[in-house]
Amino acid sequence: MRFHLLFVFFTCGIAHAQTILNSESLLNHYTTKLNTQINLSFDWESGNENTFASFNQILMGTKQGRQLWRLIVGHDYEDDEGEIVANDWSAQLRLNHFVSDKNSIYGFIQTQNIKVLQMNHRQLVGGGYRHSLFNNDRQYIDLAAGLFYEDEEYPDLQTHKYRFNINMFLRVKLLEKLYFNCVTYFQVNTKDANDIRFFVEPKINFEQDKFALSIGAQNRYNSTPYSQNKKNDLLSRVALTINLFE
Repeated sequence: MRFHLLFVFFTCGIAHAQTILNSESLLNHYTTKLNTQINLSFDWESGNENTFASFNQILMGTKQGRQLWRLIVGHDYEDDEGEIVANDWSAQLRLNHFVSDKNSIYGFIQTQNIKVLQMNHRQLVGGGYRHSLFNNDRQYIDLAAGLFYEDEEYPDLQTHKYRFNINMFLRVKLLEKLYFNCVTYFQVNTKDANDIRFFVEPKINFEQDKFALSIGAQNRYNSTPYSQNKKNDLLSRVALTINLFE
């Protein structure tokens, strides 16, 4: 089993308002063995301000024959002066079935809740097709398109929608051991073109055999937020991933 431990040294912006889960990092490491990454982040302050926050996530993936399985489970907790601001769980199971060496049909299920967005739950099930435009020496450009069903519940609102999604996955080698990665998701309501979700995560990775240092950012956009929720959530992060076991 390959095991990765990720320490987050610095974060800013809003890290807990996440409605799109990204497991693309496991695509660069999959083997027939079980690959595991653990992301750990803690923030504690006492004195004039008493706060505690943590974000923990485990990602697992394995490839058996033509099938690539990926699982994400995450928990986000924040206590600000005795008030619980976040106590959120998220999980996604994703399967890619390769119809050729690089192209695949995929399906996924996802569930989560986000307290800061007043979201009691968001549940998804869907699938689509992922096509490789370019793939060479751990570099690639992929496009994916699909359809999924979305069930969201808020205190006085519950919605049921179908969304089309178009995704782009990019990985480019800049220098030896230095890579630029970018994941983009675009999701649109099948009955209302003005109801969109957009996610983009550019990241630069410095990769060694035993560790990887990454600098990245995330932007999540919701054109129709609930109540007083903002349309944009931003996150920037510097992180170190250590490969403990091979």
